[in-house]
Amino acid sequence: MNKSRLEEIIRVDHAGEHGATSIYKGTLDILNLFGDKETISIIQDMAEGEKKHVKEFNRLIKDKSIRPTALLPIWKIAGYSLGALSAIHSKNAIMVCTEAVEEVIDKHYLDQINQLGPDEEELKKKITKFRQDELDHKDIAYEEGATKKGFYAIMDRIIKTGSKLAINISEKI
Repeated sequence: MNKSRLEEIIRVDHAGEHGATSIYKGTLDILNLFGDKETISIIQDMAEGEKKHVKEFNRLIKDKSIRPTALLPIWKIAGYSLGALSAIHSKNAIMVCTEAVEEVIDKHYLDQINQLGPDEEELKKKITKFRQDELDHKDIAYEEGATKKGFYAIMDRIIKTGSKLAINISEKI
C-alpha cells in the first residue's frame, strides 16, 4: 500500500473515532439530565469502547507522524450536537443515530480491511476488531429500538449522508 493511502486511512479513522466519542458525549450529557439509567448504561458502554479506538488512532497519528484532519474541531462539534439532539428527541432517535453511523462505518472499515495488505497486518487486525465493536453497537441499537420507519427513515438517511461526506472530506483535508 502506498504511504499516501495509509495516511488517509489513519487520518479518517482518527477523525471518525473522535466524532463517535463526541456523539456519545453529547448523548450522555443530555441523558444524565433526563435519561433512564438503562439507556445511560448502554451508551456509556459504547462510549468506553470508542475511547479505546480513539486512544489507538491517537497513537498511530503520533507514531507515524500523520497530520490529523484540519476539520477535527468541526467534526467534534457536529458529533456532539448530533448526539445531544438525538437524546433530546428520544431513545429511539439515539438508537437510530447509533445504527446509522455504525452501518456506514461497517462498510468503511470493511473497505479498508480489503485494501490493507500483508505489510499492514497489525493495522488490519485492529481495524477488524474495531469493526466488530461497531457491528456490536449496531446490533444493540436495533435491539434497543432503532427503526427505519417514518421520521426515523429520514433521520437515518441524513446521518448516513453526513457520515459519508465527513469520511470523504477527512481522508483528504
